[in-house]
Amino acid sequence: MNSSTTETNTDKSNTNSNVIQFNSEERVLDTASEWLVKLDEGLDESEAQALKVWLATPLHRDTFLEMVALWDKMSVLNELADIVPHTPEPGAKQKADSAVTWKRPLAIAASLLMVGFLSYQGLNLFSPSSQTAPISQVASYSLQASTKAGEHKSISLEDGSTLWLNTNSQVNIAFTDTSRVIQLVKGELHIDVAKDKSRPLNVLAAGKAIQAVGTAFNVQYHRGDLELVVTEGVVEVASYTLNKANGESIVNPIIKPQARPLTLVQGEKSLLSLPNSTIESVSDEDIANDLSWREGKIVFRGEPLIDVIEEVSRYTDKTVVLGDAALANMQVAGLFNTNDVDALIAALADNLQISTDYASDTIVLRPR
Repeated sequence: MNSSTTETNTDKSNTNSNVIQFNSEERVLDTASEWLVKLDEGLDESEAQALKVWLATPLHRDTFLEMVALWDKMSVLNELADIVPHTPEPGAKQKADSAVTWKRPLAIAASLLMVGFLSYQGLNLFSPSSQTAPISQVASYSLQASTKAGEHKSISLEDGSTLWLNTNSQVNIAFTDTSRVIQLVKGELHIDVAKDKSRPLNVLAAGKAIQAVGTAFNVQYHRGDLELVVTEGVVEVASYTLNKANGESIVNPIIKPQARPLTLVQGEKSLLSLPNSTIESVSDEDIANDLSWREGKIVFRGEPLIDVIEEVSRYTDKTVVLGDAALANMQVAGLFNTNDVDALIAALADNLQISTDYASDTIVLRPR
């Protein structure tokens, strides 16, 4: 690769050369392709610093992320998180997009051809994605797991990943030699993903595929809302369908390519069920509180009672309702056990001066 770069530089210095000069945007794409290959090979300290400097330019960073998306290289995004831990500002993205000319598709094609040539020469880095042309495979490891209301559990998976399930949750798991897939049917999970560049891990829920190589994130799917919180590393979100030719098995879901995939890094969350999902930052304290369910705890820090009731209802088979709308905005703070909702309700009654009426399957809260 170094010799090819030297020859290109020599040609460019020759004014009589027949080589067509790339314009600046085309050169950015060319350089992005070269960095993509180098990242797969592994960067030394000086190269990592050089890449960090190059990615500081918004156009460079956005172009590089385009190349990553086109080649479906989630492993590269994971490596990138260690070099540049923050995503570009929205304004920078818009400026980069506005700078694209009609020549850009041709430039992208040229860069793709260049990367393809490097692969053909023996690097073998970018084989066609099995997600766009899935091959029927039999899972080498499969598992179904669930929890009841008020229950939580941790599961050690075959690949070394650790999966936590919150209350009233259900997952289907299927691993092959080339893929790792977890389908969240309902509820909430947190997963600490074991790093395996050859087998990206996808969490499927509500038509969304959340993909990572080695990272940690939390997914909650409740009453039609799908929320993602990234607690470590980088994840990418796309849409998916199941392969009908494979009996709609979750093995090798068909990931739909997106020009601008949604990418989240550590400390960010997004409500993926919205038509236009946005990304917002989450403090370390908020993340710790959100994950306290893994220890069987639930933390409130001044949330209105109406929201507390919505959360508490996830941990019991009973329906908890407010008998008076005047209670809705009363603030609640405290640490409670998720497996003892009756004690939680009793604490609310004592501290907020409310009464509780128990029926067979309903708890009604009213003012005293």
